[in-house]
Amino acid sequence: MTTFAFDPTVPAQLEGWLVERLAEYLPDLSEAVDPHRDLGEYGLDSIAVVAFAADVEERLGTAVDPGAIWDHPTIARLAEHLASELAAAAGTDERPQAA
Repeated sequence: MTTFAFDPTVPAQLEGWLVERLAEYLPDLSEAVDPHRDLGEYGLDSIAVVAFAADVEERLGTAVDPGAIWDHPTIARLAEHLASELAAAAGTDERPQAA
């Protein structure tokens, strides 16, 4: 896992990093990536999504199923999902677990 200058288990902090990562996959984009805009609106195809998921997975050091990107179709929602996964893996998820 990469060492970050932020806490990837905090969704708001992870969101900013994901915006930067996604921008690298959208070189012709003339505007900033909106974390609340549906990723499909940026024209990402399945190949780009798989590459983006693999990149994020490698850098975060945790499995990222490309399907999760479609299930959580904005950067904000994806950040919430990934931060929760990372927190659970680190044992810092304070939400009650199902019995």
